[in-house]
Amino acid sequence: MVWAQLRHARGRSAGVLAAVLLATTGFVVLTGASTTSRLEAIGAFDARFRPPYDILVRPAGAPAHGPLRADQTVATDAGIGLDQWDRIRQVPGVEVAAPLAVLGVAQVTPRTSMDLTELVDRRAERQLIRVTPVVRAERGLTRLAAAPLYVYVSRRPLVPLAELGRKLVYTDGTRVDPTTSGLQCPGTGGGGPLEVSPDGARRQICTTVAGSTDPALQRTQASPVQAFQLLPDGRFRAASVLTVGRPESVIPRTRRLTVNLTSGMPMVLAAIDPVTEARLLGLDGAVRAGRYLRPDEAARRNQTGPTLPVLAATDPGIDQQIEVGATRLAGRYVDEVTTGGPAAWQRLHRADGTATRTTPYDLASAYRSTVGAALTPGAQPLAYVDSLLRPGPPAYVGDSDGGHRVLPADPQIRPALDAEALDGWSFQSWFFGRTVRREETSRPLARLGGEWAVEPVGLFDPAAATVDDAHAGLDNYRQQAPDGADSRSRHLLGARGLLPNDDPLGYPGLVPTLLTSLTAARPLLAAEPGLAERPLNAIRVRVAGIQRFDAVARERVRMVADEIVRRTGLDVQIVLGSSAVPATVRLPPGQQGRPELTVRERWTKQGVATQIVTAVDRKNMVLLGLLLVVCGFLVGNAVSTAVRGRSRQLALLACIGWPAWRLGALVLTEAVTLGLMAGLAGAAVAIPAAWLVGVQISFRTALLCVPVGALLTAAASVAPAVRAARARAATALVRTAVAPRRRGARSGTVSGMARANLARVPARTTAAAASLALGVGSVVLVAAATWAFQDGMVGSLLGRAVSVQVRRIDVVATAGVLLFGLLGTADVMYLNVRDRAAEFATLRAIGWPDTALYRLVFHEAAGIGLLGAGAGVLAGVGTTALLVGGLDGRIMSLAIGTGAAAVLLATLAGVVPAVLLHRLPLAQLLTEE
Repeated sequence: MVWAQLRHARGRSAGVLAAVLLATTGFVVLTGASTTSRLEAIGAFDARFRPPYDILVRPAGAPAHGPLRADQTVATDAGIGLDQWDRIRQVPGVEVAAPLAVLGVAQVTPRTSMDLTELVDRRAERQLIRVTPVVRAERGLTRLAAAPLYVYVSRRPLVPLAELGRKLVYTDGTRVDPTTSGLQCPGTGGGGPLEVSPDGARRQICTTVAGSTDPALQRTQASPVQAFQLLPDGRFRAASVLTVGRPESVIPRTRRLTVNLTSGMPMVLAAIDPVTEARLLGLDGAVRAGRYLRPDEAARRNQTGPTLPVLAATDPGIDQQIEVGATRLAGRYVDEVTTGGPAAWQRLHRADGTATRTTPYDLASAYRSTVGAALTPGAQPLAYVDSLLRPGPPAYVGDSDGGHRVLPADPQIRPALDAEALDGWSFQSWFFGRTVRREETSRPLARLGGEWAVEPVGLFDPAAATVDDAHAGLDNYRQQAPDGADSRSRHLLGARGLLPNDDPLGYPGLVPTLLTSLTAARPLLAAEPGLAERPLNAIRVRVAGIQRFDAVARERVRMVADEIVRRTGLDVQIVLGSSAVPATVRLPPGQQGRPELTVRERWTKQGVATQIVTAVDRKNMVLLGLLLVVCGFLVGNAVSTAVRGRSRQLALLACIGWPAWRLGALVLTEAVTLGLMAGLAGAAVAIPAAWLVGVQISFRTALLCVPVGALLTAAASVAPAVRAARARAATALVRTAVAPRRRGARSGTVSGMARANLARVPARTTAAAASLALGVGSVVLVAAATWAFQDGMVGSLLGRAVSVQVRRIDVVATAGVLLFGLLGTADVMYLNVRDRAAEFATLRAIGWPDTALYRLVFHEAAGIGLLGAGAGVLAGVGTTALLVGGLDGRIMSLAIGTGAAAVLLATLAGVVPAVLLHRLPLAQLLTEE
């Protein structure tokens, strides 16, 4: 009977079959899309979830709450002993334990020189050239007009200094009392070269003309003076030198007059274990010139003193340029360099003369040239250091909006250094102590017990020894460059990151760029007792056997971390599954013109990986749940409408004695049979359909169409089967026109009649509108869930990488939900026209043209669209506000746009019923009526 019924009512069966086929195929394809989304997300996650190390071990008492700032991984506060490192290496499960000892900031002086030969007037007996540097940093936002350098050129004999001591001894044997020499040039200490006048008198050329003796103003009001003698053969010989007891003939004579600009560059010196560092970060593969540090690399001592071998960075990570202008002053100012003092400095600063070109210099480029030359055998060392500055981190405070601020440098608060160290660092750095405030440390300065020569054995590229962007906050060697957090800051920075200048106390904090071995650093550490006892700042631990992020991996890392704490008492932070997250930081205005900036740093947040996996699963559950509801509604509409069309047939069966349970079973069996047929067909077309939308599903997944089709039709047939069982035979055999529930006013327009038709069949209207409302509401809710997922993910760089993988498939799923809602509406409207075929035939018989009938169908479709879209928008927005926790402009714009599109598509869905009207058998329908 079931097969006979299906063959007899082919049109009705085909409609149900098509609905079930679409629902099952679409559900399986979109389920495959959701599964693919999860697999791609997990695949992208597994490829990037692991930072270079799983556990960060820090000294006891180190801050361990909240995100980890990048500068905290290279902080200068030591506190871990070498014996504790040995105990950590012996912990079961530890694959690599790489120590890091940040020794402090060393001052490297790149060789920056300027050729002034063309400015020299070879006819003048004496002349003075003013070299004026203008220093720019922080992407050009900071500008400092530095104190000029004065170059004194004389044809008269200039006698350089040979020895320092109780008497100043010059190369011609002249002896001068240091006090007398200092009084001749106030504020300089004396010791300048002597110029011999034609009458034989000697007078000192001051080494400095100072407008102020304040160490903080050295770079702006203390002008060095370099003296040169123009020899009769046209060559130049420097006179502002110390010959160390040798005659002046040892001073080279040059064809060109070049002067050196004193420009220091702070570089962080750190000690590492070369073997474990190579295993952890592949640092040995980042060497670009020279060689890598040997495991037993030790310090050397030669005739000039101890030498520290280092692996130097190819890029210092400094943004600073110098524009140098040169002016030959009028002859009346040449004597000012023999008097010195503030008055002379003011006169020289305002002096007029003949200006020439301005020459730009880049500090990073000068460093690269200097460090490259230092690699040459027999070349000068990269730097000489006798102390290391050990600044604390920038002083951060929290803002009310959840961001952070860095406190400005206070001109009244000097760094915690003695007078000698403060004087030396102020002279070397253009911006020393002028950027931001730093937290105090227990050892602001480490003295090394003598001058050490820093000699590079190789150059490494920090970019080749770094981690991926998802874990940029754990990068030890790549200089952090915070970018603008708002449009104004991005514009001021020129869409580039903010790099530090030459202020060792500046912002952002410096990373290690000079690396030596722990073996070589031991004699250096011995000079500072506090560092020798516990020299290590951090130990980075990688746990063995971690292949993917799961519960087993997390437990393994936790057990290793617990054992490290038990054996050493140190603080540990588990960074497995962490990610770099943007942190908004407000910078105060600089003292040299830089305006206030709002930048984004990359801090490390723990537990991000677990949040990502949970978010992926939650989003997929929402998608699958809504797909199941929409598909079930589509099938339910089709089955229910088909059963209503068989009411007379079911009544006849009831009249001949069929019991209620048998009628219900008949309806249920027919529906399940159609579901199985549609499932088999869906299994055949699921794989090609999935390929068309860019989703890959397996044959096993495609076979799910069969049980899904059977279950959907079975569930959708329960209510129609119950109604069929309860049908009264007598009333069902009588064909009656559908009457309105209440009498309304007559309408003489097509739109009015469409409204009346919708009102008099509320069940059908509600079914069609509900299908559309479900589709629209689902789109809003799915989009809200997807955006909530995306927003949660893009808060971290690891999540951003995952979200990029799943965004396309989320769009496919959202479009599928809306499509099924529209198909449900179109299906109800199609079956509605079939059920009202006699009514439309009557209208045509009384003279209604086809165009009027088409307009009636389209008006009814538009009415259903308005009802469904309005209800869907309200339901979607309300559910979103309830579940997601809020609304934003994106959700409201999407809701309104989806609603408008749904109205348009619902109206267009009336095309198929309108075509059906034209094919209705008018005579047959009127005869039956």
